[in-house]
Amino acid sequence: MSEADLKASMRRIRSYCEPYQELLVRVEQGERLVQMVEGLTSGLERKSVEPIAVMHGIERRNLQQFVGTSQWDHDPLRGRQRWEVAQEIGSPYGAIVLDGSAAPKKGDATVGVARQWCCRLGKVDNCVVGVHAAYVGKGELASLVDSQIYLPPAWAGDRRRREKVYVPDEVEYRSQPQIALDMARRLSAELPFEWVLGDDEFGRSREVRDGVWALEKSYLFDVPCDTRVRLVGGKKRWRADELARTRSIHKWRWLHVCDGEKGPCEVVALAVPVMVEREGAQEVAETLVVIETPRDGKVTYCLARSRSPASLSELVRRASQRHLIEEVFEEAKGEVGLDHFEVRAWHGWHHHMTLCQLAHWFLVREKRRLGKKSCWTDGQHDQDGDRAATVEGNDRQAGGTSELPLGAERGSAPGSLASPRFNRTAPSLDAMTTDVSQ
Repeated sequence: MSEADLKASMRRIRSYCEPYQELLVRVEQGERLVQMVEGLTSGLERKSVEPIAVMHGIERRNLQQFVGTSQWDHDPLRGRQRWEVAQEIGSPYGAIVLDGSAAPKKGDATVGVARQWCCRLGKVDNCVVGVHAAYVGKGELASLVDSQIYLPPAWAGDRRRREKVYVPDEVEYRSQPQIALDMARRLSAELPFEWVLGDDEFGRSREVRDGVWALEKSYLFDVPCDTRVRLVGGKKRWRADELARTRSIHKWRWLHVCDGEKGPCEVVALAVPVMVEREGAQEVAETLVVIETPRDGKVTYCLARSRSPASLSELVRRASQRHLIEEVFEEAKGEVGLDHFEVRAWHGWHHHMTLCQLAHWFLVREKRRLGKKSCWTDGQHDQDGDRAATVEGNDRQAGGTSELPLGAERGSAPGSLASPRFNRTAPSLDAMTTDVSQ
């Protein structure tokens, strides 16, 4: 945004907040909401309560009470925001992207804090983990639409600690995949979308994959490279990476994902119908999708299941689309202070996340109003900005919002599979349609 754009946008915050103010019981709470959203979308380096209070020239404790200890219900505000998302960028071909994010925290008093995996630090450390959902709609615009805290077992079973931070009595321990599946169920009733996407934290869970399918949604999740699968009609069980290495080069396709700042983003990809075990002797038909980035030979493995026939280019596009939530996190943390919370209580954490959700949605709306475009370059959108559910024709027109994963996920494994054997001077332009509908 230019400076003039930014100033004009800031003037629109008060009118933007009016529908949310009406959902709060007290007038002063509505005013505090506006002040927080103004502070979260401002140029402040730190988006915690004290700098925002100083910015407005008000007592710090007023905002501290509003965010941290006041008992206002955040659910109606989130519901209103999701309604706006559905109205403005909603698409039946949209997607929900699920992901976890950790914020380092010292001490042991903040709700949910424990020694657990912190992606930002790249190690196990003291942190608070949240499970988040982003909605991807028209024009590939993405907005944060839900956030729930992960309560580790040591917290869930400790009544004294729970009481100190006001964890509701009805809250029981749920794993991160269980939280994510509950999110998908709730959002399916409020937002239009076709696909549910996620990393291998959720993809390794058969409960999540089957739960999404039960919602009559398609899915594509990253999975570990050692995921066991069986070829349809075969008997042997393969590791996903071992099976990929046995595939003929003629089964792979060279796909152009998007035109990035450093040049074209291209991948080599493969889709294989497979059978995957469930409890007992039961098996479910899924599609193993393998995507290699030739530039560095990194490989990502996914399991997909679609309600309608999906081309390989569509599956690769969805895999790339999953990483939009990383851009959302970058925006939400860098622009609206998603991880700048300084609260200890259960409702304080959810208040902060809700305010950040509203602030981020405001920025997404402004981006849309100012005509900021995504980097999808294939032009295959309809007049409303939607993309086709299945990209037909030339695979090099598959389009993409960002480079495909570089293997940093736990489900990815290094080691070139197909790209060294692929003739880059004569890439395949055939559209390979893989029917992953069941």
